[in-house]
Amino acid sequence: MRSFLHPRVTRVTAAIAVVAAFAVVPVAAQAADTDATGTLAAGALTNVAPVITPFNATLTGVTQTIQTDVGASSVTDATGSGAGYSVTVSATAPTVGGVAAGAGTGSTLTLTPTDATAAAGNPALVGPDTSAPVALGAVAATISNAAAGSGQGEWDYAAGANDLSVVIPGDASAGAYSSTLTFTTAPPVA
Repeated sequence: MRSFLHPRVTRVTAAIAVVAAFAVVPVAAQAADTDATGTLAAGALTNVAPVITPFNATLTGVTQTIQTDVGASSVTDATGSGAGYSVTVSATAPTVGGVAAGAGTGSTLTLTPTDATAAAGNPALVGPDTSAPVALGAVAATISNAAAGSGQGEWDYAAGANDLSVVIPGDASAGAYSSTLTFTTAPPVA
């Protein structure tokens, strides 16, 4: 019997058969590993002090308490140590008109700190604890404390209304009142 298939058709048919045979053979998965490495350098422990709103008061001849607003502030622990920290505040002795108001005048400052909230992008779950209102003076008072293992990343303290109380004694002199508040990061309170 004579074949009606042309040799070219026979070769094409054979090629298709070979390709089809490979199509049903599963291809084994191949994997290769590579490491992503780098170095993380320790950052700093920093704080941004709030702005205190200036106040106005009229002397009355009796001791009075003036309330003023404390602006937003923040603390960032980018050290990567997890050692924790505290935030303390001290205040210089007040002056009136550039002259020391004197220790016996009874002028005092009391700060009511706001609670810390994690900044956007900070996944830390445990932040610093905030203290109750504290009297400010030359000796630094702790207003916030992050125990070891807490407080990493940036933590924001919202602005507060009337969070600084200024006691003006009844015998105060008229003039520009001034006291400098210093916010410092320090080791955590045990």
